[in-house]
Amino acid sequence: MQEPRHTGTDGAAEKSLQSLEKQVTLLVRRTMESVWAHGYGPNDAVDRYTYPVLMLLDDEGALSLTTLTGKLGVSKPTASRQVSRLSRAGLVDVSPHERDPRSVSVTLTPAGMAAREQVRAARLAPLRDVIAHWPQSDREALAGLLDRFNTDLDLFQH
Repeated sequence: MQEPRHTGTDGAAEKSLQSLEKQVTLLVRRTMESVWAHGYGPNDAVDRYTYPVLMLLDDEGALSLTTLTGKLGVSKPTASRQVSRLSRAGLVDVSPHERDPRSVSVTLTPAGMAAREQVRAARLAPLRDVIAHWPQSDREALAGLLDRFNTDLDLFQH
C-alpha cells in the first residue's frame, strides 16, 4: 500500500476529499440504480457483476482465471462463480491453460462478444444523453481523470 500524499492545506485537502467522497458515492448510486440498472439485455447471465468479465476478455483476449481475478479485484471463488455463470450461458469458453494444466483459460465466445456489444450499446445510450451538451475537451478530461483514479485505486489495493 502506498503512503498517503497530502496536497494543499489540511482544511482545503480535507474539504476536497469530502467532496470527492460525496461525488463518487452519488456517481455509483446514480449509474447503478438509474442509468445502468436495466441495460444488461435479455441474457440473465449478464449483470453488473459479470459484465466486467466480458469487458476484460473483450479488451485483453484470453485470460487465466487467476489473472482475471486480479484484474477484477475479487476473490478466486467469486471470479469462478461469475465465469461459470457466463460459461453456462455460452458467453465464455473455459479450457485448460496451454502452459499450466492446473489453470484454466477463459475466452469470449462469439455469443459473448455479441452480448458485450449489446450491453455496451445499452450503457452508452444514457451516458451519451447525459453528456450530450458537454464540450469534447470536458468529456476527455473526465475520462482521463477517472482512468487515473481507477489506476490509483488498483495500486492502492495491491
